[in-house]
Amino acid sequence: MMKSGIAVSILNPYDWLPSYGENSVSIESRGLEVIVKIEYDAANENQGPNYRELRFDKVCDFHHTSFPGLSRLDIDYSSDARTPLTGTLIEYPDSEVAIAWSRHFGGIKHIKHYKIIFLSENISLEIFAENVNLSTEFTIAGHRTE
Repeated sequence: MMKSGIAVSILNPYDWLPSYGENSVSIESRGLEVIVKIEYDAANENQGPNYRELRFDKVCDFHHTSFPGLSRLDIDYSSDARTPLTGTLIEYPDSEVAIAWSRHFGGIKHIKHYKIIFLSENISLEIFAENVNLSTEFTIAGHRTE
């Protein structure tokens, strides 16, 4: 069993999500990229819902499961007693799995271990990728408010 190492919170979606969380989450795998589209209500009631995307680049592995639920990964998270609150995007900088992936690529790729749990949708997502970026906010076109 490989160890996760210490978890570091790198992004808190609740900085821009409403307090009750996301409306929906969709996950798309396109080549070596995984795009997580997070839809949520706009702060302005006269505006339609918004969305932002988490874009993971040069993905070599990802796992999508129910939360709470069972993990198919054989990773020991017990070494991290300081795990950040659920709902944040966390990175495991010393993840033995990420180190193994980086070695597999002979140092050409520096793989990182990310995990996020979407509380309203009850989705857990674990991704091994080189990088992650958050898009700007977009309004969903064609949505009418009554």
